[in-house]
Amino acid sequence: MTLLCLSDIHGEAAGLSEILANASGIDAIVVAGDITHLGGYAEAGAVLAPLQASGIRILAVAGNMDRAGVRKLLGEKGIDIHGRGIMVGGIGFLGLGGGTPSPFGTPWELSDEEASGFLAAGLAAIADAPYKVLVSHAPPRDTKVDRSFAGQHFGSGAVRDFLLSAGVGLCISGHIHESPGEDRLRGCLCVNLGPFKNGRYALITIDGDGPHIAWRKR
Repeated sequence: MTLLCLSDIHGEAAGLSEILANASGIDAIVVAGDITHLGGYAEAGAVLAPLQASGIRILAVAGNMDRAGVRKLLGEKGIDIHGRGIMVGGIGFLGLGGGTPSPFGTPWELSDEEASGFLAAGLAAIADAPYKVLVSHAPPRDTKVDRSFAGQHFGSGAVRDFLLSAGVGLCISGHIHESPGEDRLRGCLCVNLGPFKNGRYALITIDGDGPHIAWRKR
C-alpha cells in the first residue's frame, strides 16, 4: 500500500493539484491535521477540494489550528478518523486530532486523558488488524520528531504511552514544524511529515518489510 502523506497545510494548498496529477499508484491520502490556519468549514473545503477531485480515498484528522467547522466538514465527507479505527486494504488505521495543551489557547487542544480515551476507542475498532497505523496530529513526546528549535519537547505523552503498548507499526504526525523526520519507539516508526505549507510531504509504502518513506518537496 502506498500513501500520499501531508500535514500542516495551514490553508496554503498551492501545488496539491500538480502533485496529484504527477502521482501514480497512490492507494490513499493521509492528512495529519492543521488543514487551515484558524479557519473553518469553507476554508477546509477549498483546501481539500483537489484531494477529493482525485477520487483517491482520504483519511484525515483535524489539528489544533482547525476550528470546529473543519471537523464538521471531515465528518460530512466521511474522511475523519479521529477517535475511530478503520480497515483499508488489510491495514488498520486509527486517528487522533487536536494538539497538546499550550499557553496559546489554540482552537483544539486535548489533555492526555482525553487523548488516551480517543486512542483506546480507535484501537478497539481495529484490534485484530495485522498491521496498525496511527495518524496523530501531535507526535509522541520525548522523541526526535517533537522538538522545538530550542530543543524542548512538545509532543503528546498520551501518544508516546500508546505507541509503547498498542502494537502500532507506524505513526504519521506533524504539528511540530521544526522536527520533520523519523524516530523509533520500540517497534513503531514515528514520522513527522513537516509542514506542507513549506512544501514538505512524503510517500510511504507499507509492505511485508514494514514502512518505507520517500521524502518529497513540492
